[in-house]
Amino acid sequence: MSTITLVNSSPFLQGVVYEIAEAWQASQVPTWADGRQMEHHTLIYIARGNVKLEANGRREKQTRQALYIYCPGTEIKMSVSTKEELQLYWISFDIYRLMKKEQQVREYHREPQFPLQGLIRLGGSQFKQLFDLLVAEGQLWRDQNPFSSQQYLHDMLDGLLRYAEPVLSDSDMRLKVTLDYLQNHYREDIRVNELAKMVELHPSYYSQLFKQLMNKSPVSFLTHLRINRAQEMLLLTDKTVRDVATEVGYKDEFYFSRRFKETSGIAPKSFARKRDKRIISLSQAYTDHLYTLGLTPCAAQLHRFLPLRTKSLTLPEHAADPWGISREAFLSEQPDLILCKDNVLSKAREHINDIAPIIAIPWLSLDVYGHLFKIAELVNREQEAESWIQAHERTAEGYRKKLRSVTGSGTVAVCVCRQHELRMYGARNIGHVLYRSLQLMPPEKIQQQLSQHSAGTGYNWTAIQPDELHEYDSDFIFFAVETEGDKRRVLEMQRRLPAWRRHSAILKQRFFFIDWNKWLIYAPHVIGQQMDEAVRLLMHSPSLRESI
Repeated sequence: MSTITLVNSSPFLQGVVYEIAEAWQASQVPTWADGRQMEHHTLIYIARGNVKLEANGRREKQTRQALYIYCPGTEIKMSVSTKEELQLYWISFDIYRLMKKEQQVREYHREPQFPLQGLIRLGGSQFKQLFDLLVAEGQLWRDQNPFSSQQYLHDMLDGLLRYAEPVLSDSDMRLKVTLDYLQNHYREDIRVNELAKMVELHPSYYSQLFKQLMNKSPVSFLTHLRINRAQEMLLLTDKTVRDVATEVGYKDEFYFSRRFKETSGIAPKSFARKRDKRIISLSQAYTDHLYTLGLTPCAAQLHRFLPLRTKSLTLPEHAADPWGISREAFLSEQPDLILCKDNVLSKAREHINDIAPIIAIPWLSLDVYGHLFKIAELVNREQEAESWIQAHERTAEGYRKKLRSVTGSGTVAVCVCRQHELRMYGARNIGHVLYRSLQLMPPEKIQQQLSQHSAGTGYNWTAIQPDELHEYDSDFIFFAVETEGDKRRVLEMQRRLPAWRRHSAILKQRFFFIDWNKWLIYAPHVIGQQMDEAVRLLMHSPSLRESI
């Protein structure tokens, strides 16, 4: 069951509730976009394609992965070339603001305005996860649990308003200077007077500004920085409490222990052994790992193939992506631990380093089993990790026996076809189920690459040109596609290109289409779903042995 947590949202969104009229994804322009007036607030995300969009008769600019929002009454018209591939999301909704509050009565009025209009100048891709979740909610669960959809929409609108805030004021810029200093010098003896002097502000005024921005005083911020780094060391190393205290700036071990317990509610020696930690996951894959270990994070980045109901966070997937989510969303959850991939660690430290210890699990240098055991060690669930691996291996062994009658010793290839990009995958991410779980043989060129690296690390995929597919000849081939347009391109190349027509799997009609969005997820729960699908597809294909 999901939880709805009240946080200090953007002022415009305080005291409001939502009613979602429609949340949808399509590969063509919707019928309502013919110049008529919108009945609801409408959020439009053009994930792929060039769309001519007019609002009240005025042509809108379009950027890559463009995001737009319009108020009720706006006349919207969209058109696209008949040959143009389109991936479009839209959400129609109403906002109701609390206007009257009495003991027995609440009165809400429909809010016709929104602070932003038209093109939102930020990457819409970061919100794609919430669009997917909203579409799934609309199709499956809204009637049973409407609050989840409202929370996803709230997170999206709150993120838009926070992203679109103006450049930092002079006061905010000055505070950022001292925040950077605290992050880098927290081990030192730092006084508020020194911080204020650094940015030429009166100490009392500086403290006031700091608390407004960070929800805590400079002294409290510094204490939390130190204690959180201490907790990270206690989780990741065998250092003594005395050594940890020294490394985070405390000369007195007993004073450190007292501050540690006051801040975290537990003694340093007991922290690492605590099993019931409140965890926030900043990674879809690591959220899946926690679920596999029997844990529900208090907030997380989710993917739509995971049957987990918790507070969803819209977070960056890469270091270059904007952060965008408010500190209040983290503060309100009071986490004991924040889990992330190593590629976003620096960004997480910049924004929420004082809220909880942040542990980064290396992504590329470990395979999925390495990820699982690292996370299991952090949360004291090693037995659960071992149980999952044993159960997965038993299932895989049963499937391998079942497949022998169809695949024999034949080879299997996996090719990602997105837009105009082609990639041949190895034994990580999309290839994990085929080459490791089911132990099917890859094409010779893929096998040469795999033999140079540890299983599941080092080598992921190779980009190819269309006329190079014959170099990866195989008895079976999976095509991972994202849209119907991708699928049409694959079928067209099969008809048009001799190198594709000569490919053994295509020639014998042993090719399959799989969903790139699902198969890209490299995490335990979804790997189980992928394996079920792979076996189902292979078992319904022409047997290799029958054709010999």
